[in-house]
Amino acid sequence: MHPIISIRPTDELVKKLEKLGRLEQKERSALLRRILMTGLEEELKKHALALYRERKVSLAKAAELADISVREMMDLIKEKGLSLHITTDELREDFEAALR
Repeated sequence: MHPIISIRPTDELVKKLEKLGRLEQKERSALLRRILMTGLEEELKKHALALYRERKVSLAKAAELADISVREMMDLIKEKGLSLHITTDELREDFEAALR
């Protein structure tokens, strides 16, 4: 069983959640799980991109941190207008990671 995580939402958050619940006709807990997952995925991508941009991690490591494929990470890097700085060793490492 998963642990229960509780928060104290602001009035604004409650209003927006209720509005979305009415629009999608879904219960609050299902909406919160989806919104939380979406936010976590975006935050992981943001941090992985920052580390990649600062050349602190390789392409494969950035993809791993973001919990996405190397191909998806390459697309994200392109989408954000970042350069794809890859050494021969990193290319080999990324290729091997893609085969897994």
